[in-house]
Amino acid sequence: MQDHGMERILVCVSASPTNSDVIRRAAGLARAIGAELIALYVEDSETQNDEQEKAVHEHLDLAERHGAILTTIYGDDPATAIAQYARVSGITKIILGKSPGRRSLFAPRETLMSRLNELAPDVEIIIVPNRLKEDNTRFSLKRMMQKERITAGDLIKTFLILALCTGLGFLFSAVGLAITNVVLIYILGVMAVALYTTGYIYSVLSSLLSVLIFNFFFTEPYYSLQSSPDYFATFAVMFAAALLSSSLTSRIKTQSIQTANKAYQTELLLSTSQLLQKAEDRGAILNVVLQQLSRLLEHSVLYYDRTNGELSADPVCKEIEGDGGFDQVDFDGEREAATWVGRNGKHAGRATRKWPQSKCLYMAIRSEHRVWAVIGIRADNAPSIDEYRKNLMISILDECALAIEKDHMTREKQRMEESARQEALRANLLRAISHDLRTPLTSISGNAAILLEDEGELSESSKMALYASIYDDAIWLNGLVENLLTITRTENGTMKLNLQSELISDAIEEALRHLDRNAEKRKIITDLEDDLLMAQMDAALIVQVLINLINNAVKYTPENAKITIGAKAEDGMALLWVQDEGEGVPEGDEDKVFEMFYTGVKNSADSRRGIGLGLALCRSIVQAHGGEIWMMNARPHGAKFSFTLPIAEVKEYGQ
Repeated sequence: MQDHGMERILVCVSASPTNSDVIRRAAGLARAIGAELIALYVEDSETQNDEQEKAVHEHLDLAERHGAILTTIYGDDPATAIAQYARVSGITKIILGKSPGRRSLFAPRETLMSRLNELAPDVEIIIVPNRLKEDNTRFSLKRMMQKERITAGDLIKTFLILALCTGLGFLFSAVGLAITNVVLIYILGVMAVALYTTGYIYSVLSSLLSVLIFNFFFTEPYYSLQSSPDYFATFAVMFAAALLSSSLTSRIKTQSIQTANKAYQTELLLSTSQLLQKAEDRGAILNVVLQQLSRLLEHSVLYYDRTNGELSADPVCKEIEGDGGFDQVDFDGEREAATWVGRNGKHAGRATRKWPQSKCLYMAIRSEHRVWAVIGIRADNAPSIDEYRKNLMISILDECALAIEKDHMTREKQRMEESARQEALRANLLRAISHDLRTPLTSISGNAAILLEDEGELSESSKMALYASIYDDAIWLNGLVENLLTITRTENGTMKLNLQSELISDAIEEALRHLDRNAEKRKIITDLEDDLLMAQMDAALIVQVLINLINNAVKYTPENAKITIGAKAEDGMALLWVQDEGEGVPEGDEDKVFEMFYTGVKNSADSRRGIGLGLALCRSIVQAHGGEIWMMNARPHGAKFSFTLPIAEVKEYGQ
């Protein structure tokens, strides 16, 4: 396999006493070449005893302590399972312990290495010699008996099935059916034993007992284990057929269980992925993990969120009936273990070497360089978590870590974009203000200097013109400062509305008293449908909106032109508008006029005095009131600005 990135080394985990040496060698090689290490355990259908399960757990823990990623897969053919995993996972090297291989009557010994070379020829196979002398005996009755767990329930099932077969055999004999039919009944019975019991011992026992029972009840001499030599071949074939059929039935049952496990794993991981995609924030993601882990493990589960290197003060819990929940858990006493997991990103608590007396097993939700949260699983009053469910749990935690990291990166990106937008806004404001303030300030200082230096030589009309110019520039500067202060409060979210039921006519009258001096040269008309029309508003801010809209109309309307200010009730809202007889705005710019720094056409006499804040401010204020603002060109010419406010009912005195 040609490597296009980081090398990936796979080390196979088993119960062999030499496997720990294989894992250490693989970890050393991974560190030396900077490769990623994956520890793979192939779980087959053969039942393991407690000693073997303990050895596998120890070897998996050893691999994890050496930085390996743990993976468990299922299959009765280890070579095929390992080769398939290596192909789909981009494995470059496989490290194995020395394997004795499988003996066959018709073929030479076939080792795991030779099979892997055939199935994955592009992957490099490295064999670590065994330092210990292992027992390579393929079959051992003692070993087989150690694997079997004999229970009273399975024994009762076995005897009942054989008794039923015997009863059916007597029935067949009574109606005169051939004795071969009785043989088939017992073969079916052995298959039923294999299907409804666990372990090969019951299949072997039922096969042997079925031959003995058949000999005792259905062959001459009856009710005796003595029989004619002619039946020996029948007994042998019957025993072999029963044993073979039971073995095949057991294998099919095991494969169906593995298939069901894989289907459950796929369904659980798929549902987890779908729920994580729907989660809107970090808390929702962690709640998905609580839900899925409690469903998988049937244990009570909790989590501590981790921000700024510290765990949250209290855990979020999901309790399951049957394990006692968290009522008897001392969270203050357990917190030390959870804190250690948050700092180190490793397991601790129940069934581990760190704080084994804890009531919970603590695991980290982590990405490559950061622990996002700590999961706690109530594990003292419930059965231990097997490797299959532990592997699924790790997969869920990995998915959760990816989802949290993605959410964190998205929010960081949004924060940076907002910060960049705010910075651009500040830069534009400073640039626009520094440019546009220079002209009126220069005019004010220049006119004031003329009055100071040449006051005696100026006529009264010239003095009044200079005074008027200074006044106009000061008023314009005052309006600009008011807009800047208001829009700054709007942008950073500190603007608070003082909503009251106010007469719209009062707001219009107040606005008309604070207009630009040039408004006197225009015909301003008010058109109120109802003098008592009221709206819910912050009067000072709505007056500022009206001042901006009317002054905007004054700026772009010729002298002696008409400006109309109107209001009426419409669709449960108060509708206000300001219409002028100017030139309007270019087609397609109707929405742009409310953007900051948009200044429209440049043909008005004082268009130099505008940095495009007024209409942007109007939109912010109206939207804060829950209304809408829009603009359209009037016919035959001019522009009409309209906005809505929540209407307020007029209450009669005494109500």
